[in-house]
Amino acid sequence: RTITRRHIVNIRKVYAVGGHDGNEHLGNMEMFDPHTNKWMMKASMSTKRRGIALAALGGPIYAIGGLDDNSCFSDVERYDIESDRWSAVAPMNTPRGGVGSVALGVRKAHRGYVYAVGGNDGIASLSSVERFDPHLNKWTDVREMGQRRAGNGVSELNGCLYVVGNHQNLFIFIILDFM
Repeated sequence: RTITRRHIVNIRKVYAVGGHDGNEHLGNMEMFDPHTNKWMMKASMSTKRRGIALAALGGPIYAIGGLDDNSCFSDVERYDIESDRWSAVAPMNTPRGGVGSVALGVRKAHRGYVYAVGGNDGIASLSSVERFDPHLNKWTDVREMGQRRAGNGVSELNGCLYVVGNHQNLFIFIILDFM
């Protein structure tokens, strides 16, 4: 049985969240502890979905967007590692399944944001990008990529977002500078 999941690596743990097991959409979370070599079930998200993006910013893990068989979601949930609880935060401006995400962490004059990049709104792939300010609990649209893509990977290096690939396995590379 194959389960498609999104994962994020915390400094000491690996978290797998949501996905699809071939029969149904999942809302659960599992955590792998490399010190014990074991997986543990953690609290489940309130919305079962696949195609989510995960980002960690200063501790909490954000589950962003996603989809089920009927629609794409703008929902965003934040997981508190210490309390093992999910809570809803402001939804994105645009529903996004197959969205890419990354966090730009706290720096000198920069308090940190979570970015949602591309994805699909249920009709077409998106070129739009928005960022979440956890202090204001608000999403803001920012500069677009210039090319529509879903199923992309996003990473950050020196204040730039690097967007690679899409659902068609094309290795298209875009650099977005937000610093």
